[in-house]
Amino acid sequence: MEEFMDYQSLYYQIKALMKAGGGKDETLGICLKKYPFTSPGAQILPGKDHYYCPRHERLFDETKTADILAKEATEHHYNLHPLKMKDSTIEENKYFDYFILHPLEKTSDGLNKGVILLFHGLNEKSWDKYLPWAVRLVQLTGKSVVLFPIAFHMNRAHKSWSDIKSMHEIALIRQQNHPGFSNISAVNTAISIRLGNQPDRLFWSGLQTYQDISQFIKKIKKEQIEGIDPEASIDFFAYSIGAFFSLILLMANPYGYFSHTKLFAFCGGTTLDRSFPISKYILDSNAGQTLNSYFSEQLHNHFQGSERLAHYMDHHEGENVFKLMLHYNLYKELREAKMATIHNQVMAVPLKKDTIIPPVEVLSTLKGDYRDIPTRVEPMDFDYPYDHVHPFSLMEKYRSKTGKDFEELMHKAADFLERGEHASPFNA
Repeated sequence: MEEFMDYQSLYYQIKALMKAGGGKDETLGICLKKYPFTSPGAQILPGKDHYYCPRHERLFDETKTADILAKEATEHHYNLHPLKMKDSTIEENKYFDYFILHPLEKTSDGLNKGVILLFHGLNEKSWDKYLPWAVRLVQLTGKSVVLFPIAFHMNRAHKSWSDIKSMHEIALIRQQNHPGFSNISAVNTAISIRLGNQPDRLFWSGLQTYQDISQFIKKIKKEQIEGIDPEASIDFFAYSIGAFFSLILLMANPYGYFSHTKLFAFCGGTTLDRSFPISKYILDSNAGQTLNSYFSEQLHNHFQGSERLAHYMDHHEGENVFKLMLHYNLYKELREAKMATIHNQVMAVPLKKDTIIPPVEVLSTLKGDYRDIPTRVEPMDFDYPYDHVHPFSLMEKYRSKTGKDFEELMHKAADFLERGEHASPFNA
């Protein structure tokens, strides 16, 4: 393995470039650019009284749901004004920027023949953690890497949800009113209250992202994305819930876009009920438990709690793959049949000390109870203290060990996602 920039140096160098708004970095051999995007999926978000499904010419009246949510919001004993906003009215989630890291070395026609979409985890507000991953993927594969935010995350979240002072005040009152709740923090209060009050937001925001990604790929096919060949290969590097989302995309395969897409899943790859996202960084105990119990109940009663949700689960081919990933023991036969058809497109690397996405649950979901689905699952264990949220250490005393393990992981990913013709020989 050739000499490389250590993880900590890479982290701070690319973070500075992002803070500056992008640009070229000759040392790293990359160009970071941001591009505007308008979400076509925003029209399905909760918050409106009526919805129309043009595919099936169905009208849905949700005035009762809106009334119930409004009543619940006014009955709280603490100030939730930043969290009462209707999803359909949050402008940041409709109009936002995504980022692409391009290799500086150009093809003869200036168009990259390969793209990797990098999907982040739950409750993320910053790309900082992912920037070194993206740089190494560009260097090792020669492909362009797209940082595309999931709905209501990163720069798609309302700014008030990241206001630590405001969220800290709400978190304190939440803990006082609910002393039995654990892992309440200023970091997870916004998402915990929003998902705890309306768990089906997980589906609607996921569906919005599903439609946004489909539109993004369509733009590539129409030669509307700068520097990307319309016939470019499309692959995924996905972390945590990003892997959950990516598996749905692969199994649903909208418009046949992902028939040849490869997914490298890092710290992800389980059904919803086999993940444990209760953490001060992700969800508090109430939100985590409410999310699982809501979807478990809805699966058992055939989504009778929401006529519109039931319609999507019954009649929308592709989008309804979501229900296969909610509960390990429900729809298992259908899920495993689909997993078997995409097994050669997926490789997962869980971490042995990860308690949020345990390796055994990744193995069970991707390989099946009897391990008869030949999906590649290769658990790793890093040689320094780590956890799910912080897989790579920025501490000076672990600089060497972090660099070694980071490189091993990124080389696994690059080998699986295939090195393109413009992979850097100095970093391979």
